[in-house]
Parts: sequence; C-alpha cells; structure tokens
Amino acid sequence: MIMGLNEDQFDLIKYGSKTIEIRLNDIKRRNLVSGDYIHFISTKEHRKMIVQVNSIETFDTFKDIYLKYSGTEVGSKNEDSLYKMLDETYSIYSREQEQKWGVIAIHLTPLNN
Repeated sequence: MIMGLNEDQFDLIKYGSKTIEIRLNDIKRRNLVSGDYIHFISTKEHRKMIVQVNSIETFDTFKDIYLKYSGTEVGSKNEDSLYKMLDETYSIYSREQEQKWGVIAIHLTPLNN
C-alpha cells in the first residue's frame, strides 16, 4: 500500500520516535493486516520509506487514540495538549469523515531505508 506523509511525520517515523500512524479506517485502510508493508512517500521531497505493519487497532475517534498513546508515539510533542493534537488532526480530516469511517492506529516499524 502506498500512502503520502508530511515531511515532519516522515522523519519522525524514519528516525524511530513515531511508532503509530493514525488514519481514517476507510476502505483503503480496511485491507491492511499485520505483516503488510506500507510505502510512504513524503509529500514535498518525494522521499520513500518502507515500513512493516506490526498491528492495527480500531477506535471510534482520534481523541480515543490520543488518550491512549503519548504524543511522541503518534507524531506530536509530548507537551502538546489533547486539544492541539485534535485541532491539527481536524485540519486534515473532518469530523464527518471520522464519524463515517472511524479511525485506526497503525503500529509500525521502519525497515532499513
């Protein structure tokens, strides 16, 4: 599976601090299973990285993910408030999309890239 990823999030995964990618649980993502590979392409520089999916958790809302995991694990700063993380997320995804699809936490490991 191929997915685009913002430059800052790309680097956080590549260097190991971000271990969970959050996405809508839309039709494309519902096909993901443990052991799959995701090919991330950075949105500006078009760098490429392959990661392996360790596990996938489903949640009703992004808030549920943020309450379970630290900011660092999901690509934010530990000092970021829940409200800041949600504001940033809702600048990418709408609440309507979240309600329609639900969300997933993709636990991943970058491969030697």
